Amino acid sequence: MKPKPTDSTRPKIFQSPAAAAAAASVTAAYALAKSEKLEFIETDDSNFKGVRENNPVQDFSIEINAIREENKVLVSSVAKVKAENSRVREKIDESMVPTSELSTELHSVQGQLVVERSRCSKPEAQIAELQKRLETSQSIEDEVQQLRRQKSMVDRNMEMAVAQTQGSGGVCRWIAVTPNT
Repeated sequence: MKPKPTDSTRPKIFQSPAAAAAAASVTAAYALAKSEKLEFIETDDSNFKGVRENNPVQDFSIEINAIREENKVLVSSVAKVKAENSRVREKIDESMVPTSELSTELHSVQGQLVVERSRCSKPEAQIAELQKRLETSQSIEDEVQQLRRQKSMVDRNMEMAVAQTQGSGGVCRWIAVTPNT
């Protein structure tokens, strides 16, 4: 069995990735406890980050203050959005009340319309029947007028026939009128 080659530039504790991560987190926690800014530097191993002290407390507190200011801005933005959402929700609720009232009224009016249509259907049927009768009576009246004309023509013809028989005197009249001389 061959022994594994070891990297002598790093201590043995940092040779496994898990050990390197644990050592880095302990070092970072210790550095935070001292309130110093930590910078991580890359080494040849991508799983290991070394810690180096750069600037003390002042840079770290500037970043914290900047993050706190950004947090305040974000919190106020969230509050504004929530307030706007609340106003919009109230407007929607306010508009829904008249809409539901109008919907109820629409259903009521539609019901009344159905009742009125059923009430009007009977008189409309009666009107249609009367119109048919009126059309029929008009044709009957035309026939009556025609029959009256025919009767008046027949009456005239009879009168003329009677007048002719009376005007000529006829045999009966001649016999009846002859003097007994």
